[in-house]
Amino acid sequence: MSRDLVGLKIRALRKERGLLQGELARRAGISPSYLNLIERNKRAVAGGLLDRIAEGLGVQRHLLDEESDRYIVDTLSEITADPLLAEGVGHPGAAVELVGRYPGWAKLMLRLYQAYQDRNQAVMALADRLNRDPFLGESIHRVLTHVTAIRAAAEIIETDDALSPLDRGKFLSIIASDAGRLSETAQGLSNFFDSAQVRIGSATAMEHVDSFILGHQNHFPALEEVAAELRRKVRAHDEPERALERLAPGDAGPRKIENVLPLESRRFARVKNLMKLPAKDAVDALTVKNPILSDEAAKALAASALYSYAAAAYLMPYEEFLEAAESCRYDLDVLSQRFEVSYEQAAHRLATLQRPGASGLRFAFMRSDPSGYVTKRLPLPRLPLPRYGTACPLWVVYSAFQTAGVTVRSFGELPTGEQFFFFARAVEKLPSPPGAPRRLLSIMLACPAEEAQRVSAADGLNRPSAMVSLGTVCRLCPRDCAHRQEAPLIT
Repeated sequence: MSRDLVGLKIRALRKERGLLQGELARRAGISPSYLNLIERNKRAVAGGLLDRIAEGLGVQRHLLDEESDRYIVDTLSEITADPLLAEGVGHPGAAVELVGRYPGWAKLMLRLYQAYQDRNQAVMALADRLNRDPFLGESIHRVLTHVTAIRAAAEIIETDDALSPLDRGKFLSIIASDAGRLSETAQGLSNFFDSAQVRIGSATAMEHVDSFILGHQNHFPALEEVAAELRRKVRAHDEPERALERLAPGDAGPRKIENVLPLESRRFARVKNLMKLPAKDAVDALTVKNPILSDEAAKALAASALYSYAAAAYLMPYEEFLEAAESCRYDLDVLSQRFEVSYEQAAHRLATLQRPGASGLRFAFMRSDPSGYVTKRLPLPRLPLPRYGTACPLWVVYSAFQTAGVTVRSFGELPTGEQFFFFARAVEKLPSPPGAPRRLLSIMLACPAEEAQRVSAADGLNRPSAMVSLGTVCRLCPRDCAHRQEAPLIT
């Protein structure tokens, strides 16, 4: 948690409760001058002192250092990387000030931005449906046909004074008949747009799960503890999943895991199934009453993701994995071999090492299929990853498909001036039948450029010469770029 945010929150809560610095300092057992330094972010505060200050304020400690506030700061910072909105917002550090002093307003701003994104996606989806949906195309054609017939018949009746009563009656019958069909078509269109099945819900179940995971910074201490407790019960010479099967028996034997999966994936799937018993209470506590997970589909997807998290925490214990990651400088090949996991599993585990006071290098994580569809995303402050559609075509997550199995890397500079180090590898998720295209997914990690020296994948890469001018998505990128796929929204 940012020290700046803790100091600001202490000051805001103290004033909210009408306490003078001297009174809160007395309750916390420190001098008023020292509390003043804490509130002005001149001194760090943690451990027992933070507990005493929280008690003096009459609040739970998590209100001062909860992870959700860091998520709000990071997400608000992402907004400033949106070229459509960022002009004139000032330094991103203002997000810390806003969350620390006015958390309610910060959450309101976040909800407004999320609503703005959702509405944009709804408009895009409806526009695409209007352009491509065959039912709509046929319905519009029928409308035009009936209107044309009605108009032609009406013009004949209006302009031809020599019409006999019998002919006039025929044309009136045509008008009545086409008017009826037109009414039926219009009713069908109305039902189509009113139908709950076709209303655009821009926030799908998976997007709710994304928000839920991002809100926890993809770090779940309760699941880490469940996995650690089980590991403590495992004897050193046991295979982890064999020992787990004895501790948490279930129906996750090899017969339940498809043999077509690679060995690492079969092992992971087995452990994930076996974790469903010991991790159930922790998963239920996170999902059952969570307001972000608004329906059963979202809850089920979130639960599956959390059981995968628990399996990863079991196979790659936090402290051991962090120590190994630091010692090998985040070399994914070394980590995957040491812990007998896949490249993707090791990469995703790196993105979870965010325990306060014992965190690793913070990475953005992105997974894409060859079409450019983003199937998993964990952004960084100042590096927003696309929520809908594809990212900038210059990102290595896409160029990795050209040399599957080889790590592709580069430095990149966004239009905001922020610089990052990117590296990606396309891996084969499942073997394909003979003659069929390979089933590839590209796994990308990114970190701030100034941290690249801590990552082995950056070795030998000269930052100035390897720097690529890139954007986030074409529609929001102001660059004049030969790789542009869509016109910018702003020019």
